[in-house]
Amino acid sequence: MELENRFLPECVVVDISDDKFGYPKTLVLKSHVTRLLAEGHRHVVLNLGQVEMLDSFGLAVLISLLKLCKENRGNLTLYGLNQQVTRLIELTHMDRVLEIWETEGQAVSQVKAG
Repeated sequence: MELENRFLPECVVVDISDDKFGYPKTLVLKSHVTRLLAEGHRHVVLNLGQVEMLDSFGLAVLISLLKLCKENRGNLTLYGLNQQVTRLIELTHMDRVLEIWETEGQAVSQVKAG
């Protein structure tokens, strides 16, 4: 899994360059975000625009990352989800827990407003 950070004044945008978001690749993301939080970045925005498939382990990692961000007085925001990924999140009712936006601009604006 390739990850690229873009540091904005309000948050860190992490671009995920992989089409499958499942075990064991998600452990790389969890480690990556944990390192960002340790460096003092509190608000993380994940770009899932290239992710075509999300499995239950990937969903669990997203929830785990949200919890880690909240513990560090921050937040996790997602954007760019395709229809299949959105559907899984909605079926599991995780759309009630995760902040999900269509575009990067919306996601970053939400971080600013929060």
